Formats: sequence, C-alpha cells, structure tokens
Amino acid sequence: MTTPRERDEFERMRLVAQIERARAFITQYEEHQEFYRQQVEDSRYELGRLDERLGGSDHDR
Repeated sequence: MTTPRERDEFERMRLVAQIERARAFITQYEEHQEFYRQQVEDSRYELGRLDERLGGSDHDR
C-alpha cells in the first residue's frame, strides 16, 4: 500500500513526464511548421519567376 507522500511523488513524476512530452511535441510542431513555411515561400518565389518568364500571368495565385 502506498502512503499519501508516495502517491504525491508518483503524481509529480507523472505530471513532469506529461509536461516534457508536451514540450517535445510543441518543439517538433514548431520545427515542422517553419519547414513548411519556408517551403511555401520558396515555391512562391519560384512561381513568381516562372510567371515573369511566361509574360507576367497570374496563374494559380
């Protein structure tokens, strides 16, 4: 049987682990979000260059 102190210690460990998992998830999310933002910007730049070569058309904007 566990004591109230032991239960509190286990609850504390559970909460610390939960916080660490959430922080890791947020970090991974932000890294992926930055990757895709950069991909969008790079693609928009290339699209602009193609549009200029095609006579300044506004295809798919």
